[in-house]
Amino acid sequence: MSLVQRFKKNVSLLSQAAEGTIDLDYKNPKLYKKILRYYEDQGVELYDDPYDTYELIIDLLKEDLVTEGVNA
Repeated sequence: MSLVQRFKKNVSLLSQAAEGTIDLDYKNPKLYKKILRYYEDQGVELYDDPYDTYELIIDLLKEDLVTEGVNA
């Protein structure tokens, strides 16, 4: 299941996070934890440092949203 399919109700919020408009981990920590779990299930290894993990997640979000045609 793709990111957009899995989180279709939150695509707008994910786009804002990818653009840097909001900090997803503070704005919506429950959604951020679900996103972390989603990427862990996809085989992504997360960092021990929360800041580095957040940056990785945002980079992955950007990539996935562009791939699925949500952000250009």
